[in-house]
Amino acid sequence: MEKFNFQEILSSLEKKPLNKEVFCVTDHLKAQVTYLKCGNSISPCKMDNDVLFYIVSGDGSITVDDETKPLKTGDCVIVPSIAGLRSIKAETDLHILAVQGLSDN
Repeated sequence: MEKFNFQEILSSLEKKPLNKEVFCVTDHLKAQVTYLKCGNSISPCKMDNDVLFYIVSGDGSITVDDETKPLKTGDCVIVPSIAGLRSIKAETDLHILAVQGLSDN
């Protein structure tokens, strides 16, 4: 078992336009926190594994393929590996927890 102080991880993130901090990698998952400054976005990308995004704070939107949904503090979105491109845009400063399942390959 590993225990993490999430508030310490958040407070240690440098406030640059896009900052990702991976804080845990195991054989089956990767967990990271992302800071996304207002007006910035995560470029569209394809991921090979399922990903859970939890909005710790802020407002924005997520686009998966051609579908866009608003995001706000407390929202949780699960994007399956079969999805095509995904991106996130910040309408206010965003803190995002992302947990990605890893395949056994």
